[in-house]
Amino acid sequence: MTGRTPGQQDVCLLLADLSGYTEYVAASEPEHAPAMAGDLVESVVKQLRPAFRLEKLEGDAAFLLAPIEALRGVQLLDAIDAAYDTFSRRVESLKQGTTCDCESCRRVPDLDLKFVVHAGTVTRHRVAGRDEVGGTDAILVHRLLKASTPAALGLSRYVLLTDASLDALGLSPETVGGQAAVESFEYLGEVPVHVLPLGDHVAPATWIAPTRRPLAETELALVAPPMTVWEELTSPARRPGWEGDLKLEEHDATRRGVGTMTSCVANRLKTLEEILEWQPFDSFVRRAAIDGIGRVTAEHRLTPSPDGTRTDLRVRWFGPRAAQEVATDQAQRLTVLAQHLEDAHANR
Repeated sequence: MTGRTPGQQDVCLLLADLSGYTEYVAASEPEHAPAMAGDLVESVVKQLRPAFRLEKLEGDAAFLLAPIEALRGVQLLDAIDAAYDTFSRRVESLKQGTTCDCESCRRVPDLDLKFVVHAGTVTRHRVAGRDEVGGTDAILVHRLLKASTPAALGLSRYVLLTDASLDALGLSPETVGGQAAVESFEYLGEVPVHVLPLGDHVAPATWIAPTRRPLAETELALVAPPMTVWEELTSPARRPGWEGDLKLEEHDATRRGVGTMTSCVANRLKTLEEILEWQPFDSFVRRAAIDGIGRVTAEHRLTPSPDGTRTDLRVRWFGPRAAQEVATDQAQRLTVLAQHLEDAHANR
């Protein structure tokens, strides 16, 4: 690109930072507290891979980068929701799974999590034999950890996104929601941001599978991480790539989640889809009302491999017998997705 210097890259910059860490360490045993905090940060980093690459661990924070052209805005928001859910479950696990009465263990539930997201240009260079990332945007994303708006809103767990990141990732303020504000820093000027509470978007799983046998069931071992598989299964832009001649239109501009309605036309077969369960990268349930057939519900469960690079996918379809052919066809379509992922993996 004209005007570029070697090592420059357009990226999405993300900081995942433990809220309440200083108070936690001050009140805990110095030999235990950093290890406990590190465990929590590691659980978050694992959930954000492979879309993001860990650039550096910074005590109670993780600094991650992703090429801007390889990331979609809704995918990022789902990833943050999934990471926070993983963090919350890990905190509960540490709380319930230990009999230790030291302050480090007892105070783990006092910790919370916040994310700062920015988009811009960074430069890689060598310092003391190590690769480092520098530039104004790298400085700015770290300054935003001290933003005043979250505290003014009474938030300890939140996502702060700069307007620059919204523009770069194709997100609208309506999709993101939250509170618009402007932060100001010496030498860096005014920075428009959006701040939204963390952990409020994902609704608990409430869908209960019918006791009757499913119309069809399939299990596939996919050579892609859950984040990639999730995007293929749920994104209106990605689904036609393996489902065939498919036209999708979501009924509102907000994020996908429980209650989202989508009009779908496939081979002149019109359906109205509704999301009944939504747990990013873990599970979702989608019900389709099909003209002349009735309602067909598809339950999707994703299980990552131990290293997080592969996914076991289980899908079950429920509905009237008249929908048997539809369920069987969808199961066959998933084999197309499996082959698509195999080919992408082989060509990397």
